[in-house]
Amino acid sequence: MAVARRFGLAFLAFSVGGCALFGEDSQRAQLAPMPATEQTLARTSAEMAAQDRWPEQRWWTAFGNATLNGLIATALAGNPNLKVAEARLQQAETLADFEAADLYPTIDANVSFAAQRFSADSVQAKFAGQHFRHLLVNPLVLRYHLDFWGRDQASLQSAVDRSLAASAELADARLLLAVAVAGAYFDLLAAAEESELAEHIVADRETLYRLEQSRRAAGLIGETPLWQAERNLRAAQQAAAGLRAEQELRRNQLAALAGQGADWGTRIGIDAKVVPQALALPADLPLRLLARRPDLHAARLQAEAAAEDIHVAKTAFYPDVNLLAFTGFHSVSLIDIALQGSSLAYAVGPSIELPIFEGGRLRAQLGYREASYDLAVQRYNAGLLRAVQDVADALSRWRELAVKVAAQQQALAAAEAQSRLSDSLTRNGLHDRGKPVLARLEANRERLLLAGLAAEQHKIAVSLIKALGGGYQAAAESANQP
Repeated sequence: MAVARRFGLAFLAFSVGGCALFGEDSQRAQLAPMPATEQTLARTSAEMAAQDRWPEQRWWTAFGNATLNGLIATALAGNPNLKVAEARLQQAETLADFEAADLYPTIDANVSFAAQRFSADSVQAKFAGQHFRHLLVNPLVLRYHLDFWGRDQASLQSAVDRSLAASAELADARLLLAVAVAGAYFDLLAAAEESELAEHIVADRETLYRLEQSRRAAGLIGETPLWQAERNLRAAQQAAAGLRAEQELRRNQLAALAGQGADWGTRIGIDAKVVPQALALPADLPLRLLARRPDLHAARLQAEAAAEDIHVAKTAFYPDVNLLAFTGFHSVSLIDIALQGSSLAYAVGPSIELPIFEGGRLRAQLGYREASYDLAVQRYNAGLLRAVQDVADALSRWRELAVKVAAQQQALAAAEAQSRLSDSLTRNGLHDRGKPVLARLEANRERLLLAGLAAEQHKIAVSLIKALGGGYQAAAESANQP
């Protein structure tokens, strides 16, 4: 009993002394706090009132466009890249189940049969020249890892964290896909509207060209005005062709995002678009942004998993203890094993492995795990800064476009008023026939600019929704961690 006690004390002393094998602790990277955003948000509070609601998970329905809703639903169901993210999540969940199995004992059975002859010149003189046939039947073999240092628990927690990170990454992939579909569809709507206006401009340029031809034939003008009118016509035709091609490219892009062929894109409808005019910032934006961004949540979970990997690497310096047990029948006689109780065999006891000399492998593995943790933390910190920048940039662009759209609407109103005046003067014989056409051209050019700004306003609204997490909500227990 005294011998066992001394052995146990020596074992514990060696185990505790193993901490010295880690070397000097180096400073690990730290998770950055939430950057200050109060002044940035204050500049926008006058234009965008705060509210309690964050974007909904199906945020795209706020645009009131049935075609957009169908496109995003199809893309979320059939995009191949999204399927890759789903497969990664399944892998991570399966790995967590695999690591969880180490917390439980394993029971199996084995049977072995061998025929053996010892050499007549063997050092085992007792069995020299003899033949043996032995049968081992072990219907119950128990193995159980005694997790004294928490290695198995840390490995499981690391796998669980990575599984949760994969789930957050899948949510981020879904958000990015929906954002890409919405942006491409708004570009398609803008291209369709601009293409229609471009056709009107081409028609007006053709009218002006014919007027110049008539004047040239009458000897009222020289060649230069006619050449200028033709150049303007050809430029308008090129612009119209470019916008038609833009529509085709956007349809192809939407078809690919939806996981469909190019022919499928030709059937995409052009529906009316609605910009959510009442965009509002969540009242608790600075506090809950970390829990609302799936990319940030995934990065934090990856850092937590890397911290658990450090724990696992440290346990490799300590003795590893396994409990082994078996019961069965062992005999050199195939008959006796079934008829003689003396063939019964069993054993139970611990198996201890002590790391003595590993050539620096364990310390190198620990250093690798620590560097991986620092890398994961710095990725999180970079992602946090990027998330805050996304919000700030979207707010700045929203304010900019609000001013530009308002100014462009006024410019369009002035051009339309000028067009109406020109029509009136022409009807009263105070203007020639070309003046109303030129006025319509100016009005259509202003409409083109307004259509482009409206598309940008749609896309900035989507960018702001993306910056706010697009309806994602991290689990409360993870979101509250520092």
